[in-house]
Order: sequence, then structure tokens, then C-alpha cells
Amino acid sequence: MRIALDGWGGDFAPEEIIKGAREAYSPDYTLVLVGPREELLSLYSRWGMDEEHFPIEDASQVVSMEESPTEAIKKKPDSTIAKGIDLLAQGKVDAFISAGNSGAVMTTAWLKLKRIAPIERPAITALIPNPNSCTVLLDVGANVDCKPKHLLHFAVMGAEYAKIALDLSYPRVGLLSIGEEEGKGNELVKSAYQLFRSQSDFLHFDFVGNVEGHNIVDGKVDVVVCDGFTGNALLKFGEGLIAFISSHLPRKIGDFQEEEKLRDFWRRLDRSEYGGAPLLGVEGICLICHGSSRAKDMKSAIRAAKELMERGIVDKIRERLSQLNLKS
Repeated sequence: MRIALDGWGGDFAPEEIIKGAREAYSPDYTLVLVGPREELLSLYSRWGMDEEHFPIEDASQVVSMEESPTEAIKKKPDSTIAKGIDLLAQGKVDAFISAGNSGAVMTTAWLKLKRIAPIERPAITALIPNPNSCTVLLDVGANVDCKPKHLLHFAVMGAEYAKIALDLSYPRVGLLSIGEEEGKGNELVKSAYQLFRSQSDFLHFDFVGNVEGHNIVDGKVDVVVCDGFTGNALLKFGEGLIAFISSHLPRKIGDFQEEEKLRDFWRRLDRSEYGGAPLLGVEGICLICHGSSRAKDMKSAIRAAKELMERGIVDKIRERLSQLNLKS
């Protein structure tokens, strides 16, 4: 099992990426660092690492966080993102993880990796804490505009991901709307609702119907499906809200038992506990991490990639999609 890491992806690269790789080292897999070889070797020397345990794939270019994804693909064919996804497409690695330009990662993956038939659009997932576990939210940014069948595909992929990430056998899946009643929502949501119902005999999850925004965090459902515009807005709002809460609530209090509860609360809000966000719909494991990822984030992403590979998420998504009864 080989996992490639974008050594120059993110605000704190390369130091935090390499630190995460060093701390996540295991004989169960090989971690391949993608980046300028000489610079990586210099950092290896400083931290007591070597190419035998952490192979290097040389990449001479880096995509900045501000660059246009399409321009980066054209002008930087030897970037760490392009090289990492090339390795995945060629079967030289089993997964690729990047905290770099998320648009560039998604676009490059969609262009260079085969799609899982009959997927037309990929989806980025996010794990949102709820009182009991987490809720899978998708899409959170890959697609601004969607068709009803895209949302159905997202639901199938999200359910299979939830089975692995949340250890569920039959996830509850909801369609995000402005009310729980049938007929609520815009034309996309109303059409998708009818499509979901028409496929009820072919779904391997429990479609509970429409859900509202608060259901993302109250534990009513395990997977919430929406278009990428809505999902990304929700995700960014949530990140901002957590930052606001973090700046106003204490980290310590006098009472020991209450302090334990407070520590658990902060742990559940800690993004680094959940690893990267899988890009679902492509033939391969591709995880997109937050741009401000540090070593702990990378360790969690490596752990998540390993589990997704071992549990065969791509094969399971392909199988479930083949069981739908959709007209072409």
C-alpha cells in the first residue's frame, strides 16, 4: 500500500507535511513525498529521515493557493498536484493526499483519473460533528450547479462513505431543503426528492426525505445531500462559527469533571481529528485537506486513506451505482 503526499501543499508546507509523514510512519504502508527532490532531501537530513523509508517523487513546480485551477493545469504540468495524481492514475500509488489548492486537486483528478461509471460529477465530502458521532455532508464544493441524478449519485457515494467512516450498516440519508415536507424546496430539490423515491427499491440506505439545516448537527440523519454551492456555504459558515465560539469560550475551568466535558467538546470540534475530505466519484482515493493543515491533520488523513483503501470504497460505490434503475 503506497500513499502519496503533496509535500508542498498548504499554508504550512513543507515542514508540517513532512512532520506528519514522519509521525505517521508505519510498516503497513509506504508514504511517498511529492516535491522538489533536493529540498526534500535537505529536510530529510535535518529530521533524520531517508528515501528508503520515505520515497521521493521529484516535482519541480508548485501550485499556489491563489492560482486558477485551469491555468495551473496548463502552465504547471510538473506540479506536486499533477505529479501526485499522475502517480495515482498510473497505479504507482493507491492514494493521494493534498492540502494544496483544492480547486486544482479536484480539477486535475477529474481530468486525469477515470470516473466511476455512471458518475458525471464528483463530490467532496465533509464530516460534521453531531451529538452521537458525525454527519456526512456532500457536496461541499465540487459542483455549483447540479441535476437531480447528480444528487442521487452523491447520496449513493455518501452512504457508502458513511458505512466506512462512521461504521454504519444502513445509513439514514436526507435531502437538504427548507422544510421537511414533500414539495418543499427549489426545483432541483423537488425533482431530486421524486427521483429518490422512485429508486427506493434499489437503494442500500434509508432515504428519510427532506431535512433542514439543523438536522446536519442534531444526529437525525447520517448523510445530508446538497449541491456544492449550498454545501460549501454551509461548511464555511460552520468553520467561521467554530472560530467565533473558540475565541469566546474558555479552554479550562475549575471543576475537573466539567473540564473533561469541555476537553471532549473541543476535541469534537477539532478539524484535525477527521482527516481529509475524500473526492468521491473518481477511480482512486484522493483526499483534499484544509489549506491550514498541520502534522496532525496529515496523520488523520493518512489513517482515513488507509481505511478507505482497505474497505474498498471505490468498488463498493461502483457496485451500488450499477444497481440503480435509471434511464440513460
